[in-house]
Amino acid sequence: MRRSARVARYGVAALVAAGALAGMVWIVAARRDGGAAHLRFAVTRPASAPFAGFGEAHVALGGRCLRVLVATTLAQREQGLRGVKALRPYDGMLFVFPGDTDSRFTMAQTPQPLDITFFAATGAPVDETRMTPCPLGTDTSCPVYASRQRYRYALERPAGAAGSSGTLGGCA
Repeated sequence: MRRSARVARYGVAALVAAGALAGMVWIVAARRDGGAAHLRFAVTRPASAPFAGFGEAHVALGGRCLRVLVATTLAQREQGLRGVKALRPYDGMLFVFPGDTDSRFTMAQTPQPLDITFFAATGAPVDETRMTPCPLGTDTSCPVYASRQRYRYALERPAGAAGSSGTLGGCA
């Protein structure tokens, strides 16, 4: 057998092995979390100004494809939409948690009313509420908003945008 053919076969074997390993890692990760489904939101690119430091993605909700800011790190989730007067060109901010959570939200330093919808790991809505601005307050002086059930994702949108929003998923 020629050397180049042997090298090519080793390359194909390595790719197959890497794919099998990736599949096993995914299965193990899913089982550690009780086998619950996880939605994957690909951050398509860094968010445009003035939202530097966040990513952006497209998510499906109620038959619509929304362009959203994505907060995946603790620092991003803590910052949220503080000080934001206008979301455009975005439809909202998606908070992605590494596991099911009962984290609470405040509207400290947030000047605009927002609707928040909480979603299970499967994308099913579990709760929603309207949040009142608290532009001069702090996390300790502003009202606290929480879901009545544990959730994996939270989507904040301008007031009036929620209500029968549907299941959260990726856009096709």
